[in-house]
Amino acid sequence: MVGRAEEPKPPKQEQGREGYDEFARFVHEEHLSLVKFVATLGASWEEAEDAVGDVLTELLPRWNQIRTPRAYCRLAAERTWINSEVRLRKAPEAAVRGFWTPAQHGVSDSYDGLEQDDALRHLRLLNQEQRRVMAYVFDGYAPEEIAALLNKNPGTVRSNIRHARKRLKEALAAEQARELSETTNRPGTQTHLGGS
Repeated sequence: MVGRAEEPKPPKQEQGREGYDEFARFVHEEHLSLVKFVATLGASWEEAEDAVGDVLTELLPRWNQIRTPRAYCRLAAERTWINSEVRLRKAPEAAVRGFWTPAQHGVSDSYDGLEQDDALRHLRLLNQEQRRVMAYVFDGYAPEEIAALLNKNPGTVRSNIRHARKRLKEALAAEQARELSETTNRPGTQTHLGGS
């Protein structure tokens, strides 16, 4: 009787497991802020989740090679979303040629409430460069760090931040004035001063 050779035991995953635990902790801590970051750039919540999911999936096998994962993920997620936007702009033409079908409209998104958030609505008033810089500001990056990440002059970054803040303040002030005007012009909300 010929004995079967023992199958080799899988190698211990201690060192690899530690890397996966660190990656899992990073995903747990950063996932939501990454999605918010991409949404701040102008993506819908669903588009932002897709971009972040793609980036995190590609990051896992390279986890130990990335020195600054927060910055890397933000740049990669932005690039992924922009590339998907280019594809979506070409979707009608491609659909006519039969390459793919357009996305379904009217599909309920469980994050509709988040997408309608005032902050995101106001940020969409900014131009793309201001929105991009403000996304990093909201994530806690200093102007010098943003400049280094985006390969921009720090003065240009500070200028974009200043102009973005000014535009946001003006938009908020205009909206508050409009809401106040609507409230005071509603029937039954006017107060009568003086005697009868």
